Amino acid sequence: MSLVPWEPVRELFRRPIFEEGEVLEPAVDQFHLTVSADRLTVRGEARPGRSSTSGCAARWSLALFVVLGSTSLMGAARADETPAASDIEDGASDDYDPWQHFNEKMFFFNHDILDRHLLKPIAKGWNKALPDVGKRALDRAFDNLGMPRRLVNNLLQGRFRGAGREVARFGVNTTIGVVGFLDVAKAQLHIDSSDADTGQTLGVYGWGPGPYLVLPSLQPLTVRDGIGYGVDGLLDPFGYVTPFLATTGMAVVKQVNKRSLNLEVFQDVEDSVLDLYSAVRNGYLQRRHGSIEEAIEARHTEWHPPPVKETAER
Repeated sequence: MSLVPWEPVRELFRRPIFEEGEVLEPAVDQFHLTVSADRLTVRGEARPGRSSTSGCAARWSLALFVVLGSTSLMGAARADETPAASDIEDGASDDYDPWQHFNEKMFFFNHDILDRHLLKPIAKGWNKALPDVGKRALDRAFDNLGMPRRLVNNLLQGRFRGAGREVARFGVNTTIGVVGFLDVAKAQLHIDSSDADTGQTLGVYGWGPGPYLVLPSLQPLTVRDGIGYGVDGLLDPFGYVTPFLATTGMAVVKQVNKRSLNLEVFQDVEDSVLDLYSAVRNGYLQRRHGSIEEAIEARHTEWHPPPVKETAER
């Protein structure tokens, strides 16, 4: 019998510690990865006297680390200890976690140190300073800025109607909706946004998720989604034209605002789950599997619409 309330867990981790497209500047010159079948070790060498760089350079550095690191991890798993592909791709039991020892340490750092002692206190203060209507408007504006990533991945998936909806939403919400603070497209035109990203696109074309992976300050990942995360960062055009400090400030505000909107949800999950690490892992993997299945179904429906007679009967 499961003791995990899956719906709150899924809702919680729609709002990860750092969203795709965020820009983080690496604080080290070199990363050293040591991988075994059940352990992953990451070590970095600090850069003395590090100077500020542009948002573009920081974005490329982050993407390079995630892509190269994730690729090396995929090749490091020994063949004789890798489960069958059908086991990895099965959404109901997709908990392939060969680096659990490392992942649990990183999860402790992210949750018990970064979130508990930094992000959560700041979010509580933000919650008191800004009314709920203001926080939700700001969240919609940030979501509006994520249109390029969703547009490109809808096109790559062959979901051309979905791409058209993204363009329509962006145009309406940026103009009538005051740069996205109001979601006029959804409220008045019933045009919803998609959740398309590069990891989802890879999954649509049959890429398996690979091992589960937790990295410092990042959302839960699989090897496939880690590669997608790096590519998604490159699909954000604002990082190339916005100064690094401004981009970083926007990323911090975005994350604090999201955390403040979900203070009660986070707390409910923490209070009701016995094994939080497993709940987070399984909830994330199930959500990602469901997201890919929905994208495949949406593409199939777009390419093979039901007959007119059947549609009329419905």
